[in-house]
Amino acid sequence: MSSIGIGLFGTGVAADNHAYAIARSDKFSIVAVADDKYQLAQSFSKRHHIDRCYGDLEYLLEDEDVDIVLLSSPFPFNSKYFPFVAETGRSVIIETPLASRIEEAESIVEKAEEEGIFLFPVSQMVSDPLVSYLFSLIKEGRLGSIKEYSLSWSFPSPLKRWMSVWGNEAGIDEKSLFLLSASPVFDLVYSLFGDEEVTSYKEKEDRVEVIFNRGVLSISDGYGGFSFHIKGEKCEIAGKNGKLISINGSEKIYGFETESIRTPFSPLASWYNSVYFALESGVWPKEKYMATLKGLKLITQCKKYFV
Repeated sequence: MSSIGIGLFGTGVAADNHAYAIARSDKFSIVAVADDKYQLAQSFSKRHHIDRCYGDLEYLLEDEDVDIVLLSSPFPFNSKYFPFVAETGRSVIIETPLASRIEEAESIVEKAEEEGIFLFPVSQMVSDPLVSYLFSLIKEGRLGSIKEYSLSWSFPSPLKRWMSVWGNEAGIDEKSLFLLSASPVFDLVYSLFGDEEVTSYKEKEDRVEVIFNRGVLSISDGYGGFSFHIKGEKCEIAGKNGKLISINGSEKIYGFETESIRTPFSPLASWYNSVYFALESGVWPKEKYMATLKGLKLITQCKKYFV
């Protein structure tokens, strides 16, 4: 398969991250960019050396060199734009969460299945080498059944910017918007631990804590990164920011070299490799996009604990 032409719609911060990752790939190239605000599309195209830019999604979809569409518009509007892309028969790369409401996210999944296209929710956390290794340990049963876990994710939340730009227009309150912006880590909870349920939600001075059946997830606004401690019946494992800190209780895992799983600058480029493989092989497991749907349901469960 030759280089795949990507048509990008939406030119926010996430779009820049995608452009930098795609620039490192010999499998994909951004052939055109569009934004409802044409000046933003022009600025983005110059910044990333893209030949064609449009002021409307319709024009982007008429471009014959666009093989696949990357929707990088604000997620509350995914359900508005997605059907138009899906009806062209193109597969879609889409930022998570799929939508701000379960019903809208489910409609996106149903539309993708109806049109027979691939739906690629961006899940770069799972592509982090250490997280990928952790995923394999759990799925292969090498930790044994999971007894308890703690996850911590500190990220620069776009809450203030989002609320000022479109939060009120989308009808989303600040608490919900903060959790929605943290959707990648909720997707990860489902990917690692399956059908957990939210049992309580606590607001601390510097973070929020989401309590599940077996574990706790702490989320804060900052630059602390991602860390975890997981206790299984056979083994305990801990890590932070792509570095393995400790493994206790299993001789089979001791030989693993921490240095070999050091996290790259961005796992997004690695994630695009899995997208390319899916397009080439025609195989994209359903759980790949169901994880973000399940993650959104966990976020929704938190809302019943809002004060």
